Amino acid sequence: MESKGVRGPETEAEKVGQAGRVEVYNCKLCGTETTFPRFNSPRALFQSRRGRCGEFANLFGTYCRALGFDTRYILDFTDHVWVEVWSARQQRWLHADACEGLIDRPNMYEQGWGKKLNYALGATHDSVADVTKRYTRKFYSDEFQARRREYAPDENASDRIFRQMNDALRQMNNTGKGRLEEIEKRGKAEAKFFGMVQSSGVWDVDYREGRISGSLAWKASRRELGDSKTKVEGVEGKESEEEETQTFFVESLFPSSRHNDLKMIVQPPMPSNVPSPSPKAHPECIVVSGVPSAVTLTNGISAVIVDEASGCILQSAAFSNLSAAGSFLDTVPDGRIVAICRVRDDKPDGSRTDTSLDDSTTKILGRLGGFCVEAATTSSNSCFLFVGQVNFHPKWATSLETSDSKQSIKVSIQLNISSPLKARLRSEINTVPVVVSTRLPETIMPLQTQLAASHFQKRAAFNAYMKNGDSQNSTVIGYTTRPDAPVYLIDNQSFPFRKSEGQTHNPIAGETSWMTFHYLPDPLVPDDDEITEEKISSSNNTNVPKFDIPIADDYFAGLLGNQLLVKNAASTPTLMDTANALANTRLVALYFSAQWCGPCRGFTPLLIEFYNVLKKVAPSHGLELVFVSSDQDEGQFQQYYGKMPFAALPFSNRSLAQQAKSIFGVRGIPSLVVVDALSGRIVASPDESRREVHQACQRGEEAIETLFRGWLEKVPPESTSMLDILALSCQEVEAGTGEAKETVTANTKSEQYLKMKERDKKKNTVDPSARVKELFSQLVAKGMEPNAAAVEAIKQATVEQKKPLVSTELEEGTIQGTCENCAVEIENNTIDMMVEKICQLNAGDKSKIVMILSTAKKYVANVRKDPSNPRFRNFRLSNKVFDRITSNPGSIELLMKLGFVVFHSDLDFVASIPLSVDLTLMGDVFDNLLTKYSS
Repeated sequence: MESKGVRGPETEAEKVGQAGRVEVYNCKLCGTETTFPRFNSPRALFQSRRGRCGEFANLFGTYCRALGFDTRYILDFTDHVWVEVWSARQQRWLHADACEGLIDRPNMYEQGWGKKLNYALGATHDSVADVTKRYTRKFYSDEFQARRREYAPDENASDRIFRQMNDALRQMNNTGKGRLEEIEKRGKAEAKFFGMVQSSGVWDVDYREGRISGSLAWKASRRELGDSKTKVEGVEGKESEEEETQTFFVESLFPSSRHNDLKMIVQPPMPSNVPSPSPKAHPECIVVSGVPSAVTLTNGISAVIVDEASGCILQSAAFSNLSAAGSFLDTVPDGRIVAICRVRDDKPDGSRTDTSLDDSTTKILGRLGGFCVEAATTSSNSCFLFVGQVNFHPKWATSLETSDSKQSIKVSIQLNISSPLKARLRSEINTVPVVVSTRLPETIMPLQTQLAASHFQKRAAFNAYMKNGDSQNSTVIGYTTRPDAPVYLIDNQSFPFRKSEGQTHNPIAGETSWMTFHYLPDPLVPDDDEITEEKISSSNNTNVPKFDIPIADDYFAGLLGNQLLVKNAASTPTLMDTANALANTRLVALYFSAQWCGPCRGFTPLLIEFYNVLKKVAPSHGLELVFVSSDQDEGQFQQYYGKMPFAALPFSNRSLAQQAKSIFGVRGIPSLVVVDALSGRIVASPDESRREVHQACQRGEEAIETLFRGWLEKVPPESTSMLDILALSCQEVEAGTGEAKETVTANTKSEQYLKMKERDKKKNTVDPSARVKELFSQLVAKGMEPNAAAVEAIKQATVEQKKPLVSTELEEGTIQGTCENCAVEIENNTIDMMVEKICQLNAGDKSKIVMILSTAKKYVANVRKDPSNPRFRNFRLSNKVFDRITSNPGSIELLMKLGFVVFHSDLDFVASIPLSVDLTLMGDVFDNLLTKYSS
């Protein structure tokens, strides 16, 4: 096909479809003309199903908006478009390229395709923003800035154009106050994020694939192939299969059912038509005491290690091949209980991997009594299942080769708990469970108290709850919380734990971090893992910033001169270098005033109060005031400045005072100008700062601190990013000193319990030279000639070295149990069973069931009224109304059975009604249940 140019819309279909232009092509062979209307109407796109990036972006954006998601259209000046979708859960814009089928991969254009970006604009019906910094890490490079200068003379001009466009859009749409506040809030957060990522200069995750859509020639012509390699015909390549190991974020868990009877089930992954948490996640392959605990790969080996003394799940890992699994198992101490599920798919050519193993791996696997290496490597079945014990061969050890997803092995083991291990709470920082069970009861600590309580108070309340020993806490394995959140209790269904996105370096004293506390055997809990009031007090002392602020020395020296007057301990003015006088301050406020001015004399006492309060709140990294005098003579200056506690520009530098007035546009006094100490840019202008200080002083110390924090939010993003990087660097330095030692001590204690000691390894290893001597002596004693005996001894020792340990050589051990091969047990937790469970946990009170169902039904009814509004679909568990459900044990599990989902956000756990749910059917289910249990 050959392009014949572009024309406007002519046919009725083109006009109705809002085609912006129509591309015309001609066939070189037959001369047939073909048109490609670039429709903008979603209705026309539904029918044509043809398009490029623009059509994909339009259609995907339409779907997102139809579902209630705030969506903006992104125009890349280098000829590409996509959309961004606002995530209420993550409180940020997510990149979404429908043409490429990728979500949240902002580095795909610069790092993957190799695009030379300049401007990327994000537009909604009431706002437009420059979002280029999301898609580059080279924004401030000379090359990048040169490309932008082709469109705007400088960044100030560019910002001015965006402000003008936004003003016009908001007037045109009559944007409401609430929406404006939301846009401003998002803009501030985005500016801060942009500043941080540009300061780092690197992408968090690499993306090296070139453009997917379009022909090879077209992509090459646009230089969007990136680093993708094209396979040359006739040249065969050899793929290297990398060794892959995966583990849970937190591997150890002590199930709530701590009895002598340990039950384990190992089974193949569920069929693909059965829902699973993710395409690769099948934790139900290995179930320990009711806890699905397998880390699984689509094609690999899952192994779970269980403590033979307590039944605690110690480790869970997945491996791409048996050699990697063998290396891991070689570190496991003798006596540990091991469950293995191997899933293997045929390669496209019908071949299989791991059909033979090296001698070392074979010998390691020989430590597992009952493990058949031949079956695990050469079996024609797709699954190999095993439960056994390291370096023992108990009667209950068993294995199963199967391709039937309905087959499993079930083992019941009698643990030797004559002297049970002490269980203690272990702290997991920046960690959350997949789901919570309920919250701490009102009788132990009221909800409002939980929201305000410290970590120490919450720990004390939880310990008091667990000492009750009633039926409600028998399934509890720990709790999770953060400041301003309830104490959420967790049970077996809360595993595995996940990393929390919001992180704080010192969470005990910090404000944002989630922490999860769960019981583990004492050897797995660091000795100092306790929350005490003393530890919190000590932690709070670490909040003082530990780095110096790199203020703009040259700028302030040029503005205020090389020296300033400061007050010493005796309140006597002395000269000090300007850099030292302003050292470690975050903001610098210039106070233009004079004694002869009545309003100045009225405002100065307020400003002194304001300054003294801030010196208590932020003695370092705070605000420094500089008095710039407009007095008529030195005597007036000295008398007026004598009452002030802050710095001053010497009266002799009156020329600099006039220059400063001119620079900041000071037209009258008193005036206060607040600037950023790093950049010298204005944070609060004279028109607003004096009024703000006056109002804050009237409202008290809390308002003064709030105003100071508000000013800090207005500093340029580049300054904030620089300080964030400095703070992070200090944390890394600390992590390499004292804090690292604590971590090493804690890890050493755990590793001593989880890994085999070197001396134990040596016990399992036969010394080849000693074995040769032993065989030589035996052969000579039998009458063999010495030279021949030596050759034969070496030969036999070599064969023995290569020969794996077989299960018959291992002792049975002392742990008793039974095993059986059986059909997979389908979980049958019916709604009636869950309701009965809730009744039992609430002393048989059926009114609780009615209350739970009625409250949930109201939420469903709200969604049915406005299905496309995401605000009606998501609700915090600590919400005053939803807490009627959260506070009742078993109720969250019931709602999840009825179609709700529960997930974690930075601020709280959230219940949600998914978009995929049939709201009419869900409403009918609640009506039927209420009818049934109300009678």
